[in-house]
Amino acid sequence: MTLRTATAGEVLALSAALSGGLYEVTAEVVDQVQVAEVRRKDLVHFLHQHCDVCLQVVNLLSEDLHEAYDRVRAVGLVRTRHPHLNHGLHLH
Repeated sequence: MTLRTATAGEVLALSAALSGGLYEVTAEVVDQVQVAEVRRKDLVHFLHQHCDVCLQVVNLLSEDLHEAYDRVRAVGLVRTRHPHLNHGLHLH
């Protein structure tokens, strides 16, 4: 299942990097890419030194959260409008 397609210049796994957790999804390359890996310690230090960038990161995380809300809302609407799709689905 494809959740979304990243575009040039996007930062992947930002939430996981800042929380120190694992990234919850897998990225798959469909074209040539160039990747830069940044250690969590270096990222956090950089954000402490550059408040303007830190605010941009907050904005990016907020956008990711709102996209996730939209996906959950869309799934809920499908289940509400098509109850037969809920058969066998168990949410805990």
